[in-house]
Amino acid sequence: MPTALEIFKALPRTNCGQCGFPTCLAFATALASGATLPERCPFFEVSRFPELASTREPHDQVLAILEHVRAEVARLDLSQVAPLVGGEMKEGWLCLSYLGEEVCLGREAVRVSSGLELDPRDQILLYNYLRFARGTPLSHHFVGLEAFPNSVAKVATLKRYAEDLLAQRFAGAPGVLKKALRALGARDWPEGQADISAILPALPRVPLVILFWDEDQEEGFSAQVKILFDQVALDYLDLESLVFLAERAAERLTGS
Repeated sequence: MPTALEIFKALPRTNCGQCGFPTCLAFATALASGATLPERCPFFEVSRFPELASTREPHDQVLAILEHVRAEVARLDLSQVAPLVGGEMKEGWLCLSYLGEEVCLGREAVRVSSGLELDPRDQILLYNYLRFARGTPLSHHFVGLEAFPNSVAKVATLKRYAEDLLAQRFAGAPGVLKKALRALGARDWPEGQADISAILPALPRVPLVILFWDEDQEEGFSAQVKILFDQVALDYLDLESLVFLAERAAERLTGS
């Protein structure tokens, strides 16, 4: 297996953050230890290190990443993190709202108010939220994902798995979308110029604006959706996590 230094030398060393780590060296170290996946860096040519091509099942890979981020959070004082992420401490657990449902995070586990087990990928997202949060005041100025640095590859993913999913599901049914948005705690966003403009508190410090233009069959226009983020969103989640959060919101809204 290659060392962290060997991997680091094969990286662009721009510290762009698209992999979810603050620096290329941090990504290289995690990759060398098996705590992350090579495909998380869009610039890394795994063909240079074929031994890094994972032989583990995808679920096992996710569990390895969860173990890594959980270990990172275990070093934090959750009582100090709580005000940064818009949460509160309850009997040693950091509790906050996630897509309309209360979740409580501890150093070893995540509890959900519904009693259901939370998908490991959602747990990774929430632990990353605790790790990355800087407590920056929200700007209330919303921008498309393309406004963030090094986001080109992620814009297509967001469109395919979140925006297009919503547009196809709710074409010709704006009332159904409004009802689904209300169920997740969304409210009208008066600044929008769409048929439906709503702001969804996906996480306390990471709201999503959802703009929906319904189809017009007479004019030959298909339904469209645009998802916007607060311009300080990267002070709370990395790009990949932002896209995953939007995907999860779309899945909840559509019942997928």
